Amino acid sequence: MKICILTAGKGTRMGEYGEKINKSLLPVRNKAIISHILDSFSPNDEFVIATGHYGQQVKDYLKIAHPDRKIKFVNIENYENEGSGPGLSLLMCESLLQEPFYYTPCDCILQTKLENLQKNNWIGITKISAEESTKYCNVGVQNGQVIDIRDKLESGPEYFAFSAPLYVKDYKIFWDSLKSNKRIQGEHQISNGIKGLMDKSNLTAVEIKWEDLGNLEKYQNVLSEDGSFDFSKPDESTYFVNDKVIKFFANLKNIEGKIKKFNLNPKLFPQIISIGKNFLYYPYFKGDVFYSINDTKAFELLLEWLETNLWKPIQIEKNQMYTLCQEFYFTKTIDRINQFKKKYPNYQLPRKVNGTYISKLDEILEKIPWNEIFNGSPYFVHGDLNFGNILYNKNKNEFCLIDWRQDFAGKIEYGDIYYDLAKLYAGILINFEQIRQNLFQYNKTQDSVQINFHQWDIRDDYIQILEKYIISKNFNLKKVRTLAGLTYINMAPLHKTPFDLLLMSLGSKIINDEIFTNNNTN
Repeated sequence: MKICILTAGKGTRMGEYGEKINKSLLPVRNKAIISHILDSFSPNDEFVIATGHYGQQVKDYLKIAHPDRKIKFVNIENYENEGSGPGLSLLMCESLLQEPFYYTPCDCILQTKLENLQKNNWIGITKISAEESTKYCNVGVQNGQVIDIRDKLESGPEYFAFSAPLYVKDYKIFWDSLKSNKRIQGEHQISNGIKGLMDKSNLTAVEIKWEDLGNLEKYQNVLSEDGSFDFSKPDESTYFVNDKVIKFFANLKNIEGKIKKFNLNPKLFPQIISIGKNFLYYPYFKGDVFYSINDTKAFELLLEWLETNLWKPIQIEKNQMYTLCQEFYFTKTIDRINQFKKKYPNYQLPRKVNGTYISKLDEILEKIPWNEIFNGSPYFVHGDLNFGNILYNKNKNEFCLIDWRQDFAGKIEYGDIYYDLAKLYAGILINFEQIRQNLFQYNKTQDSVQINFHQWDIRDDYIQILEKYIISKNFNLKKVRTLAGLTYINMAPLHKTPFDLLLMSLGSKIINDEIFTNNNTN
């Protein structure tokens, strides 16, 4: 069987995501949408994939994730101008589909088993509201047969939306009809071919279970269906496919920096391979993220391992490190706060966080001992050292670090060890795996905020061990705590509500406590 998947469109309905990544590659349940589509069909089936917008991304991803699949690509030159559209993209694949075939768009995931369905012309349909019908090709159905088509027109309850897929047995009729010049809202639509099957043959309607990912709202709804917090980012994606961890970065410098950093100390990280401009991947490490370990002895071993294998001191000029830290901590913080204020133009810090009065944000920033912060200690560092990026195989007593930051203020070879310590501290104060599971509360009443986390019994033990380690190595614990708060503030604009508001409030409170009071608990 041959299956045609269209991925050429610009994905304008996906918001900022569509500007960075082809929509068929958006991650859902740890796989790209297109991986879910491929998995709906037999391993022996052949795929014809139309590419256009960010087409090379699609090719590179499939080369990594599904190297054994039989895939042919068709490049669509006109995927955004007058006369473009799914009808034109499908027509460009005609020469490779001179036999019965399936067609499916790239923005849905099928949940109906296809192997037991009939092999006559049929169309997957679903019931939608009249208000939504203007976004779909709608078909009138009588006794299971399609008798009318209303494309992008408001339709009554006797109509169903074409969801996916379309099975074309009478392909010659379909292709001849698809060549019609009739356009809907300026686009060449597939409804021309569907109408030909209805008029000149027969077309059965089959209700299909599916997940519609056709716009940003629907995509985000699917992400939140399992109750997890949406940590997705338009410029970064992670996939787990066929025992590989695949990473996508819209920023090409991230790929270059991560590879260079890996080459400086390859024993720390999984063996990475770069494919194309936007992807790297590495074999799946058989272990657990450290958040799931809950073992103080293992944490002590981790700190020893980090000291022995990761944190190597680097000799550089003191004023050079001062300048880098100034850029990384102060300049970046001001930029991130401006991003946050752009998101919330009228934002004011709450006066009380968890019952403690705190100062205004500008006052907190002004009182931070920046000269002390800028006097960093140059080491080889990870750069995003939280338990979610530390893997541990307990049986082999092996550690592995993933998702390392590519540089520190542009420097790949070194960074400030205080940043690693602060990230580790911050990742214990907030268990990010529990945040992912939505196990947190952010309640605001007037000018007061109450933040609650799911109980993590071992948290205080981990904090005590880390603080003891920091002091024993003659590092400044107060500086680590302050930087942990600053880390939250910097993270805030990168995340969705209410976690962004939580980060800004809690980060400010931590710094406030360090600077203005002797109360260092939160």
